Amino acid sequence: MRLDQGTGGHVTATTWRPLVAILLCGALAGWTAQGWRKDASIAVLQRAATIQTATAATELARATTRVLTLERAAGAALAHRADHFTQEQTHAKTERDRFNDDVRSGAVRLSIPVASGQCAAITDPTTTAGHRIEARAELDPATAAALDAIAGDGDDAIRKLNACINAYNTVRDTYHVQTE
Repeated sequence: MRLDQGTGGHVTATTWRPLVAILLCGALAGWTAQGWRKDASIAVLQRAATIQTATAATELARATTRVLTLERAAGAALAHRADHFTQEQTHAKTERDRFNDDVRSGAVRLSIPVASGQCAAITDPTTTAGHRIEARAELDPATAAALDAIAGDGDDAIRKLNACINAYNTVRDTYHVQTE
């Protein structure tokens, strides 16, 4: 069967070729239009992604700057607290050394009250109840120095714990940490 026959309801080449050409052109035009729409959609998505990336980068830079500023502030505050702690420790050691020197030289004498039942206490019956003379035992310089060392170690431990608490509070307050 030949297509160029014009008989019997058959499609001829002259009608078939333009129809194919029209269909082909329509498909090509549709494909091109779909490509343009796809490209436009991709361009919109790329612009949105670029904006989101830029916004995220800006927010990250701001957050990083804020955290670095907080870190510097916390570091400076902690350094200041450490200097203050060192000064307190040095002052306490100086005072303790001065006290021990005074005890050794006899400039300072230490005594403790003695229970009146164990020792004969001399009391003045004419004194008022609030101003009674109580019996005391004087400590030798070595014992006084040993007691002062114990008290000094306790004071040092308290200063260290207070410095630790202060450092904790500084960091908590700097970073605005909520504790429960």
